Amino acid sequence: MAGKQVGNPISPSTSQSSDLLRLLEPISADLVAVEQLLAAQVTEFEPAIRTQIQYLLTGSGKRLRPALTLLAGGATGGVNHHHVTMGVIMELIHLATLVHDDILDEAELRHNQATPNARWGNEISVLLGDCLFARALHLTAGYSTTDICRRVSAATGEVCAGEILQTQRRFDLDLTVPQYLDIIYKKTGALFAASCELGAILNDSPPVVVKLFQRFGGRLGIAYQIFDDCIDIFGQESHAGKSLGTDVKKGKLTLPFLLLLNNAEGDRRRELGEMIFAGTPAARRELVGLAFQTGTVSESLLAIERHVAEAEACLSDLPGNSHTQTLSALVGFIATKSRLLLQQGVAA
Repeated sequence: MAGKQVGNPISPSTSQSSDLLRLLEPISADLVAVEQLLAAQVTEFEPAIRTQIQYLLTGSGKRLRPALTLLAGGATGGVNHHHVTMGVIMELIHLATLVHDDILDEAELRHNQATPNARWGNEISVLLGDCLFARALHLTAGYSTTDICRRVSAATGEVCAGEILQTQRRFDLDLTVPQYLDIIYKKTGALFAASCELGAILNDSPPVVVKLFQRFGGRLGIAYQIFDDCIDIFGQESHAGKSLGTDVKKGKLTLPFLLLLNNAEGDRRRELGEMIFAGTPAARRELVGLAFQTGTVSESLLAIERHVAEAEACLSDLPGNSHTQTLSALVGFIATKSRLLLQQGVAA
């Protein structure tokens, strides 16, 4: 539905983190174990870089990927130390991608603290990210089957491929929505999918169950990334705790502006493209207004809800228990935040 811009740009609720912690209460003890094992990884690095590694590992991230691994494990028979280790592996890979992503975006703030590139420069930060990747792959060697290492490596490769594809398509006004969705699946969905899939594999779940968890994670990851892309455009940095507007500044087209371009033709499309990539505050304000007026914000949020619905459908074919119910609640959490985004930004 189309609407008009009202008030300030959209910002996520300041209670979002506490809401998520309450939602994940059934695995709170397991998440503590993940946090402890993650912190313990610092001593596995060269003494000269341990301070920097500790800085990377002790941020205030939401630990969504470890949570998905733990929940998939609990839903398929129970959480054990292998799931905790896998949660650490997934988080190390995620943190490594964030380090590299912040370098590419020239971001200066994440999780309310200076990014590694802002503190130590790009050269050291690239290598710190590489160290996290290497440590994650080292941990996979502790499993009795090489299939775990292959699956983790494949997911890591997809994430890197997604970053490369996005970089190749910067400032590209011919980017299509399906191509954008493919990029964000690789960037985010693939690691969400692997987190869920591996949680089930570690309990020797049947292939059909593993496939359901893989699809669930992928759909949820796409929905989450679209939501995060909306925050980058419409959010407030003081609430988000990270640098915003970096996607547009670096020529990355995300769904709201991509839909805005798709709804225009000829000279108007070129004009909008120039405005998007100009990156000035005035251009941003005008584009945000147009996004609300033309309904592309609503279209973006509907896309989120479509992928959320597909994720929920996967859960309906799994046995019900407290962990499956928490996964469903997590899906609802993303959907609720999406609806809140719409309610805050569009007049009734």
